[in-house]
Amino acid sequence: MQKSKFKIKVKGDKVIWMVFLLLIIISAMEVYSTIGKTVYERQGGSPIMMFAKHIFILFLGTCVMYAVHHIKYTYFSRFAKIGLFVSFILLILTLILGSFGDKAAARWLTIPLIGQFQPSEIVKIILIIYVARVLALYQDNIKSMEVFKKLMIPICLICMLIFPENFSTATILFLICFFMMYIGRINNRYLISIVIIGIIAVISIFALLKANPDLLSRGGTWVNRIEEYISDDKTAITQSNQAEMAIATGGFFGKFLGHTTQARFLSESHNDFIYAIIIEEGGMLLGIVIIALYLILLYRGIQVARRSKGYFGAFCAIGLIIMIVFQAMINMFVATGITPVTGQTLPFVSYGGTSFLFSCIALGIVLSISASANKDQAKEKLEKDITEEDSVDLTSEENKSKEENQSENNFETKEQNN
Repeated sequence: MQKSKFKIKVKGDKVIWMVFLLLIIISAMEVYSTIGKTVYERQGGSPIMMFAKHIFILFLGTCVMYAVHHIKYTYFSRFAKIGLFVSFILLILTLILGSFGDKAAARWLTIPLIGQFQPSEIVKIILIIYVARVLALYQDNIKSMEVFKKLMIPICLICMLIFPENFSTATILFLICFFMMYIGRINNRYLISIVIIGIIAVISIFALLKANPDLLSRGGTWVNRIEEYISDDKTAITQSNQAEMAIATGGFFGKFLGHTTQARFLSESHNDFIYAIIIEEGGMLLGIVIIALYLILLYRGIQVARRSKGYFGAFCAIGLIIMIVFQAMINMFVATGITPVTGQTLPFVSYGGTSFLFSCIALGIVLSISASANKDQAKEKLEKDITEEDSVDLTSEENKSKEENQSENNFETKEQNN
């Protein structure tokens, strides 16, 4: 009988793989513990069916990440321009045709046979890859205004198209691109001007929306969230207060899995506020473990960027890993009341299809860069070992020849003396 040649070969940073697996295990446990309220609100369905769907998404995302990490990361650079063009089309279509659903936010496109799809998730990856590509290609002329324009025009257009319905995602994406430009050595004068213009723009937009919330469909929601955050009224029945109550009742060791009470009051306990439920059930101990896992992910991502031979791999790895960790940080800040409510999920932990799948794609690209760096280092080590062996062999031959010559000279001397 012929044996199957199919083998599962895991490449790239093994620590990143371990962190990912630990996060999805925690996701499976916590989502199962929190989905009851969501099923009840939908007035139908089964928690088991919803949990089964989540497990399928976790499995599918893992398969997608495995497939992506086997693709040479440089291929993604080749399609950056086309991807950017497709991004513009998707975002414009989302604003025009996006389904409003229960949240009255045009963030989704409905694809036949697939369902709802959130374009901003894939657009984030495409824009980061594009920025990494431009930074890598123009390092010799990186301080010029021309390169700055090549970066800022697409960044501003993409973020402006995301902004009307997803302020937090647009802001986070812009900040990630800004950080990439900073480490990419863009002229500091240009970066300082961006900071000044950005601060003025945010203050102006908030003032306009406060005066007239109907300027944007979600303008009133943004103003209310910021005002709630500023007022800090602990007696009000808000999602932030409910999340903080969950954290406060969790203690150090928590109530243990399945014993949450605040999940019944948090409307997004399985998604936006899952970190609060993690602390309620697992205590501060599990909360610290989650933070540590993301910090390890950040550290390993930076190491991947440092070991990458080319500029593109380094910029791409650092941009994508910061995207994942920064989103996680914002989610945890919201749950603990440090920042206003944003609607950002906890990567690899929150319930969700689009966000999880594209986070897996992003991490898969980082693993591809890591695998390529490992391969290059192994090749260099092999070449070094071969060179050293050849050098040792050559030295041995030279020493042997010298010994033979010395022996012959000694023999001749003895003959002459005799």
